[in-house]
Amino acid sequence: MASLIAKKKGNQLYYYVVESARVEGQPRIVHQAYLGTADKVAALVKDRTSPVPLSASARDFGLPGALWLAAEQTGLFGLLETLWPAPRSGPSPARYLLLAAIHRICQPGPKTEVADWYRRTILHSVWGIPPERFTSQAFWDAFEKILPEHLDPLATGDDDPLDHAQLRVLDLWKRKQRVSRRLLAYDTTNFYTYIASHNTRNELAQRGHNKQGRHNLRQVGLSYVLDGENGMSLCHHVYRGNVADAEEFSTSLARMLGMLDRCQIAREEVTLVLDKGSAALANTVELEEAGVGWIAALPWNQAPVAFRGRAVEQLPLLSSAQPGVRAAAEKILVHGQEYLCVLKYSASFAGEQLHSLTTSLGKVLQALRRFSMELNKPQARWKEDPIRRKIQRWLARQFLEELIRYQLEFREGRWRLQFEFDTTAWQRLVDHRLGRTVLVTNRMDWSAEQVAMGYSGQQEIEKVFRGLKDGDWLGWGPMYHWTDRKIRIHAFYCMLGISLLQYLHKQAQSAWNGISTEQLLEELRQIQQFALLYPPQGEKGPNRVATVLSKQTLTQQALAKTLGLDQLHITQRG
Repeated sequence: MASLIAKKKGNQLYYYVVESARVEGQPRIVHQAYLGTADKVAALVKDRTSPVPLSASARDFGLPGALWLAAEQTGLFGLLETLWPAPRSGPSPARYLLLAAIHRICQPGPKTEVADWYRRTILHSVWGIPPERFTSQAFWDAFEKILPEHLDPLATGDDDPLDHAQLRVLDLWKRKQRVSRRLLAYDTTNFYTYIASHNTRNELAQRGHNKQGRHNLRQVGLSYVLDGENGMSLCHHVYRGNVADAEEFSTSLARMLGMLDRCQIAREEVTLVLDKGSAALANTVELEEAGVGWIAALPWNQAPVAFRGRAVEQLPLLSSAQPGVRAAAEKILVHGQEYLCVLKYSASFAGEQLHSLTTSLGKVLQALRRFSMELNKPQARWKEDPIRRKIQRWLARQFLEELIRYQLEFREGRWRLQFEFDTTAWQRLVDHRLGRTVLVTNRMDWSAEQVAMGYSGQQEIEKVFRGLKDGDWLGWGPMYHWTDRKIRIHAFYCMLGISLLQYLHKQAQSAWNGISTEQLLEELRQIQQFALLYPPQGEKGPNRVATVLSKQTLTQQALAKTLGLDQLHITQRG
């Protein structure tokens, strides 16, 4: 609430407009503006005009401000500073890590762009550190302090600073009750790089099967453990790009078990949620020996035909917590041992598959038609092997080879192509395949609904990977690092950024129920702060600066209040 007060200096009264608010439960003056003497106030009232600002500048306020507050509120920034303390002068390595994570969320790009971006954010005003401190070379020097050159860049364990930091961060999330003891989701992916083929200083980036289709580029692998309920990043491992996912599982499992034991989380209380690539025989044996619970998607061809082919109508409908989902459980022999198998049918998943499949069908059928007409031309000089390879590339997508039949014949000196759409296979696919997932677990006493709900944690980790690759959440790439140590540090601050995002998303749910991470990021990006420069009130004195936030929607107002952005703005004005 604003009020007018007078302060006596000598024999003269000077008037101020003050704004009060409660700070930590106590009434405090949070902002005051000098008006002048009674004559000047009278002149202002008489003119009834507001001063015109000389200039205005915009700052990114909502998203960087919310991420900084989250790092402070969770204690993450304080923990990082205990691991990598500040030097006598200049920012600490911990601050460089945090700024790199926030930059990757707000405006992904090389470190050469960070200083200019930082200058245009609220962080410059809050931290009070000159942008010149955040050059590309400064980041390089700070990262050298985090993972020094004399250490083995691929080493793991207690002596590795980044592994030690992961354990400390996990312990922090546990103390903050951000780690559930029920579900942990595990998955692997890979990211292509632009590291040159002749660069022999890098061992992590190797060629392999790239999940984004960039097989011609060197790539790095990432295994990742996510809390299935709160979404926090618990553990990750960067590995060579030519290592298969199944091979990486043994290494990741050992790291996960060590993580659980050191944080005193009982193994039997934890259920790991795995994708279908991790349900191999060797992996299930290791899981049983480890003494942890697990849920995995069983490859379709390994599930019994009678079980996976049940009619949808025979599957019980689950509760409203999982709308459009049906599931049935049965104990079945898998890999020579009895496990609980669950056949899950999701109407929304079936719709997504149907949409994707019909789109692919339309494109491939048109391509086959054009190719068939090209082969009919008199000047066509195609050979059989190139023709078949070309067709096989088109039919490589899931289900297309079952649905499209083609014949290739050599007549009258030319190759003739004919094809058809198999309507019987299409009906079989719709009735007995689309929307279905077969789950397997060693939790023999769980119901079908519990298993289906538990496996939904895998969807969360897939959202994270999509957010990393598409840049909708945090832009992993392009990755401008080319040494093993810097790549590992890049992965570390990207995972810190994911945890901060998940923390913000959990908080935002209480302000605006049902808001997605993408919507949250978009709403926060639209909250800007404007700094208005006014002329001095008298003949002498400095120019005056006032800050104001951009006009906010109802959603943005609720988010600003819940996330503490209102208080951050008041603090800056004060």
